[in-house]
Amino acid sequence: MMRPWPSAPRLTRRFRYSSRGNTRWIILKGSRGRAFDRALTRYLGFSFITWQYAKAAGVGYRSTLLLTDHRKAQRQAAVAGTSVSPRRRSFRRRGSNGGGPKDPDWVWNVRANGSAWVHVKRHEIPVRAHVADDSEYERLFAMIAAKGDSLPRYQQRASQFGRTVPLVVLEPRSQSDGVRS
Repeated sequence: MMRPWPSAPRLTRRFRYSSRGNTRWIILKGSRGRAFDRALTRYLGFSFITWQYAKAAGVGYRSTLLLTDHRKAQRQAAVAGTSVSPRRRSFRRRGSNGGGPKDPDWVWNVRANGSAWVHVKRHEIPVRAHVADDSEYERLFAMIAAKGDSLPRYQQRASQFGRTVPLVVLEPRSQSDGVRS
């Protein structure tokens, strides 16, 4: 007997929470799904994974960039969230991880080494990344929450695990400020 879609109990809490319980839209997942999504984001500037979660949650698609960081080795992650200050071309991203018990891996990589690159609209931009501190965090949280973002909902969920959702600021740097290996 063929099973239609995976049932909700088999999906992780992150899937159920990020999709607001509407898991039928979550079809691209796992390591192969993330690899496909990174390639799609790099070449088209569109993240299918971000789209499916937005569709499931009944919200609009969020801009997604491809973040390449360097901790022990170069790693890429398609990261959705609040974006851009057009004048400065700086980006703000939330490390929500679906409101789960731990920060996403890319946030730990940024904490270890703030030198990173983003792909936006098929352009690679070198950036300096940092996790917002207390005063900057308060200001950014208020700004993001005022735009109707799901950050307060993710923070409420993450606080059940004793975690604060990190807000990461990515600001442009010169090409010579860090050599890509």
